[in-house]
Amino acid sequence: MRTTAAVAAVALLVVLAGCGGLGGGLSGAEPLGDPSPSIESVSAPESLGHDERATVEATVRWAEIADGGDSASAGGSNETLGPVRTTVRVDDATLLAENRSVPATGTMTVTAVVDAATLEPGEHELRVSVGDANATRRLVVEEPRAATFVVSDIDAPDSVDYGADLSVTATVTNAGDVAGNQTVQVRYGNAASANRTVALDGGAETRVSVSFADVGLDGGDHPLVLTTANRTRERTVSVVHPSPYGKTTLGLYVDDDAVDRNVTAVVAAATGYWERTDERYLGYPVAYERVADADRADVVLRFDRVDRCGVEDGDGRYFGCADLLVDEPRTPMTATVEPNISDAEMNATIIHELGHVQGLEHGEEPAGLMNATSTLATHRPVKVHLRAESGDVPTRVEGEVAEALDYFAASDEIRGSDEFAWEFVDSARDAHVQITYDDRGDVCFADGGGSCTVDGEFYGQQDVRLEGLDSEVVAWHVGASLAPVLLEEVPPELSGETDRREREAWPT
Repeated sequence: MRTTAAVAAVALLVVLAGCGGLGGGLSGAEPLGDPSPSIESVSAPESLGHDERATVEATVRWAEIADGGDSASAGGSNETLGPVRTTVRVDDATLLAENRSVPATGTMTVTAVVDAATLEPGEHELRVSVGDANATRRLVVEEPRAATFVVSDIDAPDSVDYGADLSVTATVTNAGDVAGNQTVQVRYGNAASANRTVALDGGAETRVSVSFADVGLDGGDHPLVLTTANRTRERTVSVVHPSPYGKTTLGLYVDDDAVDRNVTAVVAAATGYWERTDERYLGYPVAYERVADADRADVVLRFDRVDRCGVEDGDGRYFGCADLLVDEPRTPMTATVEPNISDAEMNATIIHELGHVQGLEHGEEPAGLMNATSTLATHRPVKVHLRAESGDVPTRVEGEVAEALDYFAASDEIRGSDEFAWEFVDSARDAHVQITYDDRGDVCFADGGGSCTVDGEFYGQQDVRLEGLDSEVVAWHVGASLAPVLLEEVPPELSGETDRREREAWPT
């Protein structure tokens, strides 16, 4: 019986001790359990591009261990506790799931990689769980950026010579996330443009090149613009122009109030001459454009009587006068032309005076047109108006006149020129010289018969009159009248000493 009682007493003592009834040092203390983790921080991006990857990092801490507390299972030491379940999820997708041992330090780092390419665009929940501890973060996956083409690194010279080629190269980058193709437009100045179609994956780049042949812009700075559907880049390339005016097209204001007829076609023919021969005689391109305001003009063409030209004094009037271009043009340059000359002479005079405002002096090429004095020998071709005082010109007379003119065309002794050409025209207005046949005239001689030269219908125009002549000697009289003007020296057969037989035979 003692033995049984003793066992019962021991059992009771153990129970009482476990209840805190014994051992005064534990009186009133709380029971100890396993340490619990807490997630102190989660490092994760708030948003990701549609194809970006990022690392999620969480710091987990067991305060009782980290601060030096005891564990019931560890007997108060910092020994590692049993494994703890650790997971990282985005919505229902698991990034990490494993059992991990608790470090003796009481601090653990949890890492996982988020791949946005596996997620739909939009808002997601990122959850880190360690044991019973949980932490969540908001994670946004961005929509893929549309193809966006941008231009950079434009490679082009600072300047280009007029008439030369301009080469341009630039980098085109797709700054978007998805592949695409776009047209890249390259434009220089206000006219020239070229297109290139480019296909690029997201983030890719390529070089695009274009060349503009024979640049024809005015001198100065011009924009070089590269444009995609999304972006525009611009820089400046200047043109070095050979013209003293710094440009090709010159504004021309015409003051023709003093002219009694429409001379638009005459002016156009004169400016057209320089537009056709500019490179040959000027060494630079030129074109004329009529403007309605003298203030906008580079050149003013005025029709008025010219009694004096520069420092030159003369007894008579001039066909024209103009500013001479030296180095740089004044604004505007002015040319004045006699209004009462024939259209043929007016055309030649306008050409001559425009030659001055373009920098040519007397005697320069084209020599005939730039001679200081206008004569029949300087015109090519000489335009001849053959008329009869009454009725039609007899066919035989017309043939004789043509023979005389052909004689000069075949001569190599033309004054101040290496050749002579001629053509018939229908009116004195269109002619340099007029030839009048009058079978009973008395202008040259009171008793009729013979030839002479008188003033024509227009200022400076000559009229060779053939009065009361037999058709057989018409050619000689035309030749004798024109030889002093056209030839360096009048040949004996065209002098007044020749007899009737010699005159009939000329030209032989």
